[in-house]
Amino acid sequence: MKCLFMVFMAFFFIVAGAVPPCFAQEASELKAMVEQMKSEYEVRIRDLEAKISRMENKQEAQVAQLKGQIKEEVRAASVDVEYVGRHNAPVGDGGLLVKNPSGFANVSLGGYFDMEYINRKKEASTFRQHRWVMNLAAQPNDRIRFNSEVEIEYGGPQAPNADGEIKVEQAYADYLINDLINVRAGAVLVPFGRYNLYHDADLQDLTDRPLLARDIIPTTWTEAGAGFFGGFEPVIGSYDGLAINYEMYIVNGLDNGFSDTGLSGGRSSVKTDDNNNKALVSRLTLSPATGQEVSLSGYLGKYGTAGDDISGFAVDSFNTFGPLELTSEYAYFGVEEENALSDLADYFQGAYVQLSHHFWFKGLNDTFLGRGFENPTFTLVGRQDWSRIHDDSDATVGPNQEIRSTLGLNYRPVESCVFKLEYQLNHTKNEVLEAGNNNAFIASMALGF
Repeated sequence: MKCLFMVFMAFFFIVAGAVPPCFAQEASELKAMVEQMKSEYEVRIRDLEAKISRMENKQEAQVAQLKGQIKEEVRAASVDVEYVGRHNAPVGDGGLLVKNPSGFANVSLGGYFDMEYINRKKEASTFRQHRWVMNLAAQPNDRIRFNSEVEIEYGGPQAPNADGEIKVEQAYADYLINDLINVRAGAVLVPFGRYNLYHDADLQDLTDRPLLARDIIPTTWTEAGAGFFGGFEPVIGSYDGLAINYEMYIVNGLDNGFSDTGLSGGRSSVKTDDNNNKALVSRLTLSPATGQEVSLSGYLGKYGTAGDDISGFAVDSFNTFGPLELTSEYAYFGVEEENALSDLADYFQGAYVQLSHHFWFKGLNDTFLGRGFENPTFTLVGRQDWSRIHDDSDATVGPNQEIRSTLGLNYRPVESCVFKLEYQLNHTKNEVLEAGNNNAFIASMALGF
């Protein structure tokens, strides 16, 4: 029995001693396999992380590019607004230019304002906020455009004493064909004489308008109608500097509201004509060189319900000679009275000559008058006015006549802003047309924008 136990123990130890090396080898191999798998998975994880990082970077780049595209599209679709200055827009007189998304200039906004001080003999001195004018123009297509001007005078009709007004001075559309001929229709400034077309206060060197523009040509003269305008530059031999421009319209015409103190009461409605006839008005301008112009105007129509004739002609010129500007204008209207019951003036005529001298002292550049301004200017200006209107057989005898001499000085810090000082000498024969024999001191400011 003891021998059998010894044999069993010897077998146990032999087996026990043989087994551990086998298990140890398998454990080592298993460990190596696990390490290899771990290493492979770490490589795969790093590859996946790198791929994810590249995808994130690509996504960020795509997002940035998309944002850039959106910003560019928003910028391209947004309105482009630029201030180009009064009278410098491609359409209209407004200085604020608004462009559509395609970049084509299509809207201009602007206007002007003036403030005056009048101290006339035998009258109470007064300040008066005379005009606030708004200009709106549009060009939705390069061959179609619109222009307008709305004026508020003396605060408008709702001002105290209701002595102001709001009126459309022009509102018309153009259909452009070529340089020679284009179509215009609407409420147009009547192209009779120069001042009616260039009446803005910020353009003028003197505050008061000429007697001709007050009593003979009823400025601002607006009529409803349609017609043509254009220009061309003929070549005469070797001379190619001549420019010819014209305007020609058929309009409603004047009514019989005028008197022997002026034609201004004859301006008619832009809604209806008081007779079944239309007036023809035209102006032809010849410019042989830059700064040199001479123009001829004609008017032919009927006034009032009786259909009596009224006709007129005018000649005006504008000439520059260095710092000097010479402007002149003459106009005449003849009135026919076939109706025996009517008693109106038979003729209206007037003229003015104006000479302006622009100058500046360089020593003023660093003063408040010159500092910060590109081209400030002083202007010394003189004007001689004359108007004569036939009597309408009232209590006075002979024609009514007024003569005015004006001397003024103005200062422009910029072209569209002007401060004016002037003194008037007035002399009247028979009925008073404007100021009688009362001289006046006048100061004003006008600002265009």
